[in-house]
Amino acid sequence: MKQQSVARLSSGITLIELLVSLLLTAILLLGLVQLVTAAGTATRLQDNQGLLQDQARFAMHLLTDAVGQTAYSPEPWNPDFEIEGIAAQTMDTVSANSDRLVVRSWSDLNCFDNRNPDTEGGKPRFYIRESTFELNGSGYLARSCRYGPSLAELVSQVRRQGIVPGVESFQLLFGDDQDNDGNVDRWVRAGHWSDQKRVLGIRAGLLLAGSGPVTETRTRVYEILDVQKSARADGKLRQAIELTLALRSRCG
Repeated sequence: MKQQSVARLSSGITLIELLVSLLLTAILLLGLVQLVTAAGTATRLQDNQGLLQDQARFAMHLLTDAVGQTAYSPEPWNPDFEIEGIAAQTMDTVSANSDRLVVRSWSDLNCFDNRNPDTEGGKPRFYIRESTFELNGSGYLARSCRYGPSLAELVSQVRRQGIVPGVESFQLLFGDDQDNDGNVDRWVRAGHWSDQKRVLGIRAGLLLAGSGPVTETRTRVYEILDVQKSARADGKLRQAIELTLALRSRCG
């Protein structure tokens, strides 16, 4: 018996033993690959979630700042400072996925938030600042800005700069105070208000998309304010956000 065991050991492993070893190794490698793949997918998902949060925060900051200052006048009693807060260039559906918002205010800061170098009594003068928001052809929420002492003298300082990436829809509604009692009576599309001076607030809706496929590839329909948007089945993570912003100069 001892001689048979020694002979078997000296002859090496059998073919069956080799196949079993290879099978076990393949199972272990497959599990390792699945573990690494799952970890990579989770990392990409977290990265895309963080990207969407950053996009949303940046868009909220830009729109909140611009809309909050709309129609601001440093001297409301002075007719020289009368201003059309929501410009006529504000439009519904300027493209398949975008409305356009054009707002104006008096400001002592230019489009780069620098103090106006033109001063009076040591203080910066107030000039008109006009900001435009819409989507560009590359899927960015773009901002344009002009600044000057009057509407006829506005100078372009920012020319349609793409600032928020991955925006697939940009929609707007305007809070119309029909009876002039200081409350919003209805939300309407651009140009459908009773008087732009009675617009008390603006609702903005955006559909944001991540940078790459991380979810199941299926078509999904999102509602951005009152517009339905069908997203492509590309596996990108998406988020719809809505903001309701008050025109501080018109709200008590």
